[in-house]
Amino acid sequence: MALTKITRYYNGQNVRPSGQVVTLPGSSVFAMPSAIPDELDIYTIDTVQRYPLGTKLAIDDNIFRYIEFGGTTKAGDLLAHEPADAAHDSLDPTGSGAGAGVAVGGKIISTADTITLVQDEYAGGYMTIFENTGVGYTYFIESNDDAASNALFRIKLGLAIALDATSNLVLVKSRFKELVIIPTTVLSIPVGISVGVGADGSFGWMATQGPWNVLTSGTVIIGQHVRVAGVTTAGAVIALDRDGSAEDEAEVGLVMDVGATGLQSLIALDLD
Repeated sequence: MALTKITRYYNGQNVRPSGQVVTLPGSSVFAMPSAIPDELDIYTIDTVQRYPLGTKLAIDDNIFRYIEFGGTTKAGDLLAHEPADAAHDSLDPTGSGAGAGVAVGGKIISTADTITLVQDEYAGGYMTIFENTGVGYTYFIESNDDAASNALFRIKLGLAIALDATSNLVLVKSRFKELVIIPTTVLSIPVGISVGVGADGSFGWMATQGPWNVLTSGTVIIGQHVRVAGVTTAGAVIALDRDGSAEDEAEVGLVMDVGATGLQSLIALDLD
């Protein structure tokens, strides 16, 4: 399948009559079918995509992001970015897909490897060069096709450095796509809190900044930090004890109101 046409969103910030502020991404593979409503309902989750993934919604001091769920979630669950696919690591960017190249400024890159892809699964994600020619550069992926070999990727801005067959390329998905409850074995970063009940393939909102209810593990204390619970409870936060064990898990925010273990605590989130 050919690369998807990109929709460019100019003047992306919209102040709605309700006082909500909606900020669209600069570009997306998703073309909005209708105008932005006067008031967005953050609790609506459905199987129809309404906005580009990553759309930012400000309601007073709180920030929300529009996402695609990759599994079942409950309201108040801590969500994780989908872990990187090991099969999409150490790729060769010198494939022979139509229109592709590796010269400076090139925006169409083709992988020479045989891999399994879904159309646009990496749209809004990142292409990084982690070794050899071009090492250290990161590129924004706008779209990809689903070819098994010589797959095509469109990037923004173009290559800063010419690549070759030694360039080791890695693909990383958008932090707004196919999100799941953060598991007890942490394999990726926390990205936000599910606002409602999500299911695989559904679309809705997550809270990323400001006070929001979050599933709690153990005892937390008002005014102190919480982190990803990790081994104790999937989808939860736990007190960040800087003298304790497993304190390398990511920080999520500050406690504003305490709930007992297994219940919800109000956390001032810092995830956007």
